[in-house]
Amino acid sequence: MAENPQFETLTQSLSPTLQSLEQKRKELKKQGQSTGIWVGGVVFVIVSVFSVYINAALIGVGIAAGLALLAYYSCVNAKSQELSSYYKQKVIAQVLQSFCDNAIFTPEEGIKEGIFRSCGLFTSPDRYHTEDLIQGRVGKTNFSCAEVHAEERKTRVNSKGQTSHYWVDIFKGFLFIADFQKDFQGHTTVLRNSLFKLSFSGSRVKLENPDFEKTFDVYSTDQIEARYLLSPSMMERLLALDREFNKNITISFKDSNILIAIPESRNHFEASIWKSIDDLSQLKNDFSMIHALVSIIEDLNLNTRIWTKK
Repeated sequence: MAENPQFETLTQSLSPTLQSLEQKRKELKKQGQSTGIWVGGVVFVIVSVFSVYINAALIGVGIAAGLALLAYYSCVNAKSQELSSYYKQKVIAQVLQSFCDNAIFTPEEGIKEGIFRSCGLFTSPDRYHTEDLIQGRVGKTNFSCAEVHAEERKTRVNSKGQTSHYWVDIFKGFLFIADFQKDFQGHTTVLRNSLFKLSFSGSRVKLENPDFEKTFDVYSTDQIEARYLLSPSMMERLLALDREFNKNITISFKDSNILIAIPESRNHFEASIWKSIDDLSQLKNDFSMIHALVSIIEDLNLNTRIWTKK
């Protein structure tokens, strides 16, 4: 995503906050290091004594050192969560306000699991986590979005017949929901074009935009309504939005809303205890993502109301 010229101005206004946050990071890191040294020392002594007891002193000391270092790292790293809480409250909230002054940022909340399950874009998850809820209004359009991580539990059996379980991602990224510009009753999903056609509801819809057809597979419970929703201009706007988000999005039209799933492997809106706040790379990424998310409303021209929509 292209860097926005507002970024430099914003960082200047945030300078006192960032300085304060950097001081907080140093304090938390120091606390984590003190705890880590103590815990790591205890681990080293216990494992070393045990290894002597079982006559494996040489190997045991190496294992003890490794476990002690792991304990130390874990204690320091645990402070990242507390630092991220400050970062979200003091920095991310202000970044969001610069794009949408009525927006509310609630880090501990997210998109309800029922909405994810019913959107028709994914299989139902066995484990679901969501956070960093953003809610606001741009012009006439209400929107909300949050980070989502949905997983499926899988089972495998090894050559000895032993069973084990592991987790596979169904979706990881942002789920964006906005009030659509037109009222509608049915359910239309826009999935990635695939050799293996998969739909959770509705029948295949053929559209007249060849680029859109190459990129997406469209299914709907109402063929006429699907074409009404996916007008020529809307298809072009969705293709442009898809390019903006690295050609990965999927879309659901349901309950007079548009839901857009945006895959993203990076966990946004977090601060690292190990990295100086003066390193603005994380803030720049978060700034670009917030800008891109809020801009979806203008990108899709959702404030232009059609016919019965007010």
